[in-house]
Amino acid sequence: MILIIGGSHQGKTSFAQKNFFDAVLIDELHILIKERLDQGISEADILSEILEKTRGSNCVVIADELGNGVVPIDRADRQWRECTGRILIELAAGATEVYRVVCGIGQRIK
Repeated sequence: MILIIGGSHQGKTSFAQKNFFDAVLIDELHILIKERLDQGISEADILSEILEKTRGSNCVVIADELGNGVVPIDRADRQWRECTGRILIELAAGATEVYRVVCGIGQRIK
């Protein structure tokens, strides 16, 4: 599994499509996490679901970095931000490659 992270609208999807055209893309992982949290699904179960989807496949996971800005006032938004960060840490640890994309330029960080 390859993980691509970066800020909102920084060209992550285009970078993935140009560089990993034969891979299955799981885009906007941070939105999937929010939807699952809103459904009452635990962080552990969300991580298990993601790991199951990415296990043994030629997969690229794309997510926004949510932790580099103002801390949300709303408790649910803070929990989403923190949960997403913890899940991305786990995914990065198991990924074969990790890229950070800024202004459409990807930098390999693992």
